[in-house]
Amino acid sequence: MMRDNGKTHVCDMCLEYISGVCSDEDKRTFERHLPDCADCRAEIDELRLVWEAIPAGMERIEPPKDLKKQVMDAALAADRKRLPASGRPAAKRWITGAAIAAAVLIFAAGSVWNYGLYRERTASPLPVEQALDIPAAQIERLISLKPANQESDRAYGVACIVNNGQSKQFIVYVFGAEATVESQAYQVWLLEGDTRRSAGTFRVNEQGIGVLAMPIATGNLTFDSVGITLEPDDRGDQPRGDKKFGSV
Repeated sequence: MMRDNGKTHVCDMCLEYISGVCSDEDKRTFERHLPDCADCRAEIDELRLVWEAIPAGMERIEPPKDLKKQVMDAALAADRKRLPASGRPAAKRWITGAAIAAAVLIFAAGSVWNYGLYRERTASPLPVEQALDIPAAQIERLISLKPANQESDRAYGVACIVNNGQSKQFIVYVFGAEATVESQAYQVWLLEGDTRRSAGTFRVNEQGIGVLAMPIATGNLTFDSVGITLEPDDRGDQPRGDKKFGSV
């Protein structure tokens, strides 16, 4: 991660460190820095909370490293546009949000890549000589989501379209959201002009984490913005509850 002066700030390496994409040299540098930096230790703890909330029984196949780089670059660039001009602490808070969102999105995108790979293998098993023909996933579009209530400074979210060359999925992830109870559900809305349509529903656990992954049947999924509301159930075709997240 490059700063304006062309140098890497060690405190900006938390995501690269925990996702395993940094070099061995950078990893050693960060590990020497970590004991003396309370901010980085706190950020690492938040990132680990996200990883631990992912179902342990889910089979994981490591996604391509260029996919991880796409996610990190896109998420961090989107949040830098909102960085306040004064003070590193506030900037650090925004970067932490982008890092957490990107970390889970890396896993989510990797899961889509994994699923596509699994489908290809089971439908028509490939010999080892053709393994390189399997396409890597691409992030076609990534949208940062911010909480509708500005007091919720620990809530973050992202939405994206992931394409592995064979299929596409629309993925939404939220962190730090209000947990759903009983029949409640979060509903994702895609807005295009004056038209609003539902993209699906999901529930949020006690850790404040929720994920939606929906296949895209058409060639292109078009929309201008994304909104998320908290609904009394998962059966509505129009918003009835309060807005909780919106695209930046």
